Amino acid sequence: MVPFFAERGVFVVFCASIGSIQVTEAIKLLTGIGDPLVGRLMIYDALEMTYRSVKVRKDPECAVCGKNPTVTELIDYEAFCGAVSEEAVEAAKDSTITPRTLKQWIDDGQNIQIIDVREPAEYEIVSIPGSTLIPKNEFIMGEALAKLPQDKRIVLHCKSGVRSAEVLALVKAAGFADAVHVGSGVIGWVNQIEPQKPVY
Repeated sequence: MVPFFAERGVFVVFCASIGSIQVTEAIKLLTGIGDPLVGRLMIYDALEMTYRSVKVRKDPECAVCGKNPTVTELIDYEAFCGAVSEEAVEAAKDSTITPRTLKQWIDDGQNIQIIDVREPAEYEIVSIPGSTLIPKNEFIMGEALAKLPQDKRIVLHCKSGVRSAEVLALVKAAGFADAVHVGSGVIGWVNQIEPQKPVY
């Protein structure tokens, strides 16, 4: 249920600050110079602009580096972070459309209501024409269902299709059986329909 960092929002300068430290540590380890952070945890307080380190003892039962490690390879990051619930997978099975299909429906004047389930800041960057913003959290809290029109087909979308699939499951469970979602989200819309628009 947690969106990607890029979708939810990260204080971007943290990435640059910590990333430069990580690169410095990698260079130190590769060249064998300096005193690397091995066995120490560095704590960075951006508000106070201070750094401090804490010594950390090795855990002999650690799943990665202990006596009997159980984690021996990296996870599939894309699958892990883009995972959706079984309910969402089931809901989206026969109810996923492409941006081109949505464009055709708009051009044909189909009786649809396009709902964008992203956050307001994302909506300000780029949106599908005619879409109404109702963030995913409002669906989770149950507040959004009353806002949905009963006389139109609901078309949901988010950035890439993960959040809209989750909302689709909620909407279908509430009785909107013909609701669909745009599988590739606004990213797919920009790539296929309006390439002049920005992406994030």
